[in-house]
Amino acid sequence: MNSAVAFDIYGTLIDTQAVLTRLSALIGDKAPAVSQLWRQKQLEYSFRRGLMADYCDFSVCTRQALVFACQHEQVSISVDAVEQAMQAYAELDAFADVPAGLEALRQQGRPLYAFSNGSRAAVQRLLDRAGIADYFSAIVSVEDVRSFKPDPKVYQHLADTCGLPASEVCLVSSNAFDILGAAHAGLRTAWLRRDAQSVFDPWEARPDIVLEDFGALARQLAPAD
Repeated sequence: MNSAVAFDIYGTLIDTQAVLTRLSALIGDKAPAVSQLWRQKQLEYSFRRGLMADYCDFSVCTRQALVFACQHEQVSISVDAVEQAMQAYAELDAFADVPAGLEALRQQGRPLYAFSNGSRAAVQRLLDRAGIADYFSAIVSVEDVRSFKPDPKVYQHLADTCGLPASEVCLVSSNAFDILGAAHAGLRTAWLRRDAQSVFDPWEARPDIVLEDFGALARQLAPAD
């Protein structure tokens, strides 16, 4: 029985496709390659900083990753263009299936939490923009523990905020590394396969639930107590 549900934000609730659109307008045909490497390095830099206990705001990892990706792909990008690309992260919308899915969970009486590597302020702006902020009991940001997913203490902080044992919190995420981190910390997990081409890492841990669409979550979770 899962007593609370937490959600990753970027790529799970919030559609990041507009970032690629903005990047394409700024740098042209190399945008897809830069975008893919940008995301890869964004996560890698957060993983490194978590291991080194060298916390910074996630936006720093994001900005540095973009600069690296452009340099790697031999794309010249101005400081102003970097900031324009970064601004796209503040102007994203929710996936179309999210509001109805959240409403179905709320009707079950479940407390819902937004859980992100991003700062609380950045996440609040996104949820407000998407019109879904009122669904959440709280925003849980890694800034409170000054580390990044998949550090176990980040997931413990989530459980502590929920006021529940880790086993009574279910994390929903489209990121396999996030699911693995949550499972390692004792949380229940639901992997949302936003991309049909995504392959889950062949580790010993597997998600408790695999979702092909967001609306299926309420149907697959047992009714709340």
